[in-house]
Amino acid sequence: MNNAAKKIGRRHFLKLLAGAYGYATLGSPGFVSAQTQRYGKLADTTRCIGCKRCMSACKRWNKLEVERNELVSDRETDLSSQNWVVVNLRADAKNLTQRIYEHWACQHCIQPACAGVCPVKAITKLPMGNVVINEKKCIGCRYCYQACPYKVPRFDFEKRITRKCHLCYDRIPLLNYMKPACVEACPVEALSFGYKHEIILEAKKRIYKERNARYILGLKEAGGTDMLTILPTQPENLGLIVAPQKMINHNLDKLRITGAGFMGASALAGLMYTYATLTQGKEKKNRDSSD
Repeated sequence: MNNAAKKIGRRHFLKLLAGAYGYATLGSPGFVSAQTQRYGKLADTTRCIGCKRCMSACKRWNKLEVERNELVSDRETDLSSQNWVVVNLRADAKNLTQRIYEHWACQHCIQPACAGVCPVKAITKLPMGNVVINEKKCIGCRYCYQACPYKVPRFDFEKRITRKCHLCYDRIPLLNYMKPACVEACPVEALSFGYKHEIILEAKKRIYKERNARYILGLKEAGGTDMLTILPTQPENLGLIVAPQKMINHNLDKLRITGAGFMGASALAGLMYTYATLTQGKEKKNRDSSD
């Protein structure tokens, strides 16, 4: 065996080992800091043609339900338990003649708030970069939705769990180094996937070269994300959620969210008790007057 063949074999083995470790950590508590090389996804709105093949591919790979006409029209589509990727037509508020198609999914935060507040540690940040929900552990509390700066995780009312894009962790890198289903399906290379540092360089290169590319979403928002989006203008001009440019404090968020949930439940219980007491008093009064 020559030296080139040895290098390829060693590289192949190391990638498989990294992928196996990612699978092993899926069931581990919390999220792990990425010590190995992370992957990243790039969505370029200046190239997207709105064909929605990414949505279709996502649904096929993850066995999600298809709504009638959602893949063949420009109607507004929101994320849901059956829509992990959406493509919507957006207009620039400062330049109404400029319209772009926006590919939107989980942003896969470097330090995900959703993982930090999950009370049963069902959400994991894999070393590859994917933020994954273990549906077997999820209890459907929806704290992740409240903590997420982009409000991405959505509740499945049939399965009573929360679901979202997991960046096809089950395709990469164990299955022949395949790209995520949405990236593989894009016919115009509006979606890219690769090592994170290469994705950042590619995004900055397009910003420098292409006239319509002005802003990279995900470099700073929410402390940085492993999904980057090239926009022709500031995100607020397109009606996108503007996340704070800082790391989320998981402990404070957990206290805030669980505290709000507890107080809300207590208030509801108090109202129900008051209503029951008033109702019982009224019924007793009616019985006494009838006697």
